[in-house]
Amino acid sequence: MAAELPGELVADLFRRESGRLVAALTRVLGPAHLALAEDVVQDALVSAMQAWRFGLPRDPVAWILQVARNRAIDLLRRDRRLAALRPALESEREMAAALAPDADPANQLAMMFSICDEALAMETHVTLILRLLCGLSAAEIARAFLVDTQTIDRRLHRGRARLQELGRLADVSAADEARARRPSVLRALYLLFNEGYHGSDARHPLHPAMCADALRLVELMLASPATGGPDGHALAALFCLSSARLPTRLDNDGAFVPLVEQDRARWDRALIERGVLHLSQAATGDELTRWHLEAGIACEHTLAPSVAETDWRRIVDLYDALLAQAPGPIVAMNRAVAIAELRGLDAGREALRALEGDEKLSRYTFYFAARADIERRAGKRAEARRLYERALDLARSRAERLVFQKKIAELEK
Repeated sequence: MAAELPGELVADLFRRESGRLVAALTRVLGPAHLALAEDVVQDALVSAMQAWRFGLPRDPVAWILQVARNRAIDLLRRDRRLAALRPALESEREMAAALAPDADPANQLAMMFSICDEALAMETHVTLILRLLCGLSAAEIARAFLVDTQTIDRRLHRGRARLQELGRLADVSAADEARARRPSVLRALYLLFNEGYHGSDARHPLHPAMCADALRLVELMLASPATGGPDGHALAALFCLSSARLPTRLDNDGAFVPLVEQDRARWDRALIERGVLHLSQAATGDELTRWHLEAGIACEHTLAPSVAETDWRRIVDLYDALLAQAPGPIVAMNRAVAIAELRGLDAGREALRALEGDEKLSRYTFYFAARADIERRAGKRAEARRLYERALDLARSRAERLVFQKKIAELEK
């Protein structure tokens, strides 16, 4: 009997294939039948979960595809109103074209950009992309937006209703239309990457497959003159430079490893070089976006030989520009941490305390961890312990809890 499958492996496969299949079936059936495409894909994944309890089939992707297709045909046979859709699903040629490897980019790009209809708000665009094409749950999307799941459900309802009205997929070769929709697509991919890099999953806080998918999708955008642009290169640079550090993000116990303690020799040099190339291509335009600024910060951290040799003046300047363009408490907190490196612990402590009343930071574990780190370095062990314990109370995952428990244990030595 085969060993039971790792849950993370199956979850990544399901997430990736659900977006691929929804995009392909929607291409065949049309956006008016998006709900049907979602239902049959969900049914196929439930069937796979039951059938694969003790081992994967030889070709898991083909297995899911065949089950989804059969389920769709079965539903169409039962509903006379949908009988006209059966020939397309039963056509080997049409289905093969929709699901061919070289068709995936066209399907996913068309779906991403069609989702970003001008009648919908950006938040709805992003929510639809993350749910339909990236496979994130409503709860994961809610945590990314810092809202409740009911808000996400309402966005999904509005978005699905609008897509069903459209009747066609957007033509992403139209540069003007694509340019207007690009910010929503880039924002969705940014949130997808963040969920993979340091997400809200209590059991698996790192999902390298999500990070890889986000990079793959933004590079698909860059492959088309209509959807590419310097801002896309900047986002790709950010993904590459951050992904390069993934091998050192967790220690052997599964605890998060702070940047200062990471083994830089283990960072992925090929990804770093790829990121630097994207960053140079991002400089070809005359616009400086938040993605340029975040990629610049990531580049300074990644290319520095050590924390002590990092150009903190440059990083603080980049954070100042980022705060002016995309103000937010997390950006302000990270700037305060950089201030501590540039101007000393007292200046960093003051900058962090100035954010103390922010509602979001009051629930953000790494705000208290940042304050604790400064107090520890200043020799104020009791205050550091108090703040680490607060961070521990707010921790979302075992990886977070372990790192704070280790810090507390070090203070007691």
